[in-house]
Amino acid sequence: MPFGTPVCAAPNDCGCEWTWDQATIGLSGHCRRLTAGADSGANEREETMKCRFNQRDCKWTMAPSMLFSGVILTLMILVAACGGQPAPAATTGAAATSVPPAAAQVKLRFWMQQDNLLQAAMTDLIASFEKANPNIKVQLEAFPFAEYHQKVSTAIAGNDAPDVFWMDIRTASFAQQGALLPLDQYITVQNRGDYIPAAWTEPTYQGKTYGVPMHELTEAIFVNTKMAQDAGIDLPTTVEKAWSWQQFEDAARKLTRRTGDQTTVWGFGVQRQLQDWSVLPVVYQHGGKPLSDDLKKASGALNGPATVEALTWYGNLFTQAKVIAVELIPDGFPTGKIAMFQAPSSYRPVLDKSFPDLKYTIVPMFKDKQCAVMTGGWNVSISATTKNVKEAWLLTDWLTREKHAEWVDKSGYLPARKSLIDSTPKFKENPWGVFMQQLQQCAATRPATAKYTFYFDTFKAAITNIATGKPAQASLDDAAQKLDAELAR
Repeated sequence: MPFGTPVCAAPNDCGCEWTWDQATIGLSGHCRRLTAGADSGANEREETMKCRFNQRDCKWTMAPSMLFSGVILTLMILVAACGGQPAPAATTGAAATSVPPAAAQVKLRFWMQQDNLLQAAMTDLIASFEKANPNIKVQLEAFPFAEYHQKVSTAIAGNDAPDVFWMDIRTASFAQQGALLPLDQYITVQNRGDYIPAAWTEPTYQGKTYGVPMHELTEAIFVNTKMAQDAGIDLPTTVEKAWSWQQFEDAARKLTRRTGDQTTVWGFGVQRQLQDWSVLPVVYQHGGKPLSDDLKKASGALNGPATVEALTWYGNLFTQAKVIAVELIPDGFPTGKIAMFQAPSSYRPVLDKSFPDLKYTIVPMFKDKQCAVMTGGWNVSISATTKNVKEAWLLTDWLTREKHAEWVDKSGYLPARKSLIDSTPKFKENPWGVFMQQLQQCAATRPATAKYTFYFDTFKAAITNIATGKPAQASLDDAAQKLDAELAR
């Protein structure tokens, strides 16, 4: 055995007894390990190691059971191998994601969005977590997206919040209420730096981090391959070759089919119809924005010239070109009622499972002055009132770091970690390649304001008015006025 190398790779392997140090957010305790003798490297001896892990360094002090030649050299090697390294508890080693069995079981409640595919994937991840942490049991609960945020709000108001739960762009709102635990002291520099920068926008509020990204998400355009071929349309395959607004509109017009006054095939459709997630890219592509940079005003941004011009063009797709229906058509794309469909990467496994014979091609979003797509997704947050902070963090770290690759593979979402992107060949090839190019070159985010729900509803109302024929300037002036009043409160 090499000199100074511990026999056990993790605390569980050698029966360490750990205690949680809330002050340093670390584990401390004693562990008995075997190391080779300092003189020959062959004589093994048992020693007691006192270990502390925190997010800045890892200090080992050694109290040998007996004096032996070379103890100072052993200590120097152990310290050199460990000292000054960032936060093993949050970034490396089994110590970060497992704790030894305790007499009492700890139960965590974990909430997420209801979805058969996602719940199946999450169930697998939780099972592996419980196996690695036999003293922790996780109760998984899922709710429909339309009800989810209200469920969380009600639980928080009733002092019945789950220990760990998914949160998205509404993080700022819940953080403002004091409902979320700040996680900066848990997240090491390496851990934070492994994420694409845009991933931290949504879980951050007033300089503090209230969630860890579970994955990333962005949209592209799913095209019915046969319809495009029949219409003689060449499909772009990279962000550099993405359609301009005019080229996209021309393609949508060619793909639209009508019989008399009836539209039998719509050239374009959107999964998140008339929502900021799907419409804001148009605004950003033209140089506009929904709110001021400090998120305190809408006037001059939402109703500014660039935003008005962008949404005037978008509204014309409904009212003049008539290539998109105002009402979403359920399963319109896979059933041939929609030729092109704007949707996220997570739509792929749904299509492939339910419509295995459908042939489609994924192309990048159209662009104008610049490319822009929304990014974001679910983050894992911890309740500020949980009584099980250490176990809640272990679960958070397990899901977002230890099992990040497995989650991405099973869910259809995009990786948020650069290390996974760089080490996985499929993310460099289409169809994944289109999403990843956009994620890395065109990432934009929704405004992470504490008043997001009010903003979302106001923005959607304005877009609906524009899509049904109301002038963009008047619609956006009205929306900006309402938002200014709310943001000033």
